[in-house]
Amino acid sequence: MIDGNNEKPQTDAQESRALAQQLGKLAALVLLVIVALLIERYCSYKPPPFGPGVKIVSIDGDTLRAGDGSEYRIFGIDAPELHQTCKEANGKSWACGRAAKARLTTLIKGNNVNCTARDKDRFGRIVAVCSAEGVPDLGDAMVRQGYAIDLGGEAGNPYHQAEGEAQAGKHGIWRGAFERPSDWRLAHPRAIE
Repeated sequence: MIDGNNEKPQTDAQESRALAQQLGKLAALVLLVIVALLIERYCSYKPPPFGPGVKIVSIDGDTLRAGDGSEYRIFGIDAPELHQTCKEANGKSWACGRAAKARLTTLIKGNNVNCTARDKDRFGRIVAVCSAEGVPDLGDAMVRQGYAIDLGGEAGNPYHQAEGEAQAGKHGIWRGAFERPSDWRLAHPRAIE
């Protein structure tokens, strides 16, 4: 009888330890999940999405700045620089760089802008294909309206057809003479904002 009584308390003690170990493992697992969720929520940087209520401004004819300071370079286009001038057909100068910025500002007027990142440029800007309310592709719209050229090069020629249409219709910079924005930047390195 003594042996039988001793056996039962040992079995209960072993069962209690096993149960405590299982509960301890479960509690540790729950804590790990909670910590992982907290790290994901509070330690991961996610840029705020564009959309209603997010302040988006154009810096020039091919760059946008979000309210958090992030800059987005529109993929596949090159617009005249802010201080760049172009010539009308009659030879008169006009502020085509400022006009390109004004056109982009008009296109994003609804502030419901969405961008899909494709890369980063050498200045740390996000290179992205962007759309705005009523404008499915800002790059295409800027080129088609004659306020930017197709960048070509590594980007391919996504807006080659749009550029041809702008040139044939003498829209924007195509209504006279202009210097390619890349050439203008080389000639005016300190004038770029």
